[in-house]
Amino acid sequence: MRTANDVVNVVYLTLRADGDLDERQRAGVEEIVIRTGGSALWRVNATTRRAYALLELPDARARDDIRGMWHGTAYDGPIIALAVFPAAPQALPAVLESLGGRGRPSGVVGAERCDGAAVIEWDPEATQSRVVTALVDLELRRFGSARTSELLTPLPPALAAKVAADGLAAPQISPERILEVRIDGA
Repeated sequence: MRTANDVVNVVYLTLRADGDLDERQRAGVEEIVIRTGGSALWRVNATTRRAYALLELPDARARDDIRGMWHGTAYDGPIIALAVFPAAPQALPAVLESLGGRGRPSGVVGAERCDGAAVIEWDPEATQSRVVTALVDLELRRFGSARTSELLTPLPPALAAKVAADGLAAPQISPERILEVRIDGA
């Protein structure tokens, strides 16, 4: 049984701050989010010295207000940012060239070196996660390198479910079947 609150139309905005997060700017963003009835999920990563926020906003006007006051990078919609740490440091330039150079997948919006990692940002609506990770692994294989990866961005439930379903080859995974999502929505 579903209720009217189970389905909500929102506008997503992903924010990125490089270096230390400006707490005054964060407070300004949160003020707009709270005033408009939206929500904000922040994730700060000390290793890469980056912070990301996923904002769920009720309309495009709130998104535009935040874009106007934000001094970092802003992406319309949710993106995935993944820090990839190759075990073999010499593989890092190849990973960055493959995902940031000419011929990169169309959904990749950024690929930068960051303290021994390749930070790759992409639009999951344009490029599937498995394409990005397969390219990373292909480049690493040339150097006989393993990797560790860290997700830098918070994801909305539908996107998290889609990534999990693709990665596990389990199409039955959906937001409605994830207990944590159902509990949060209750």
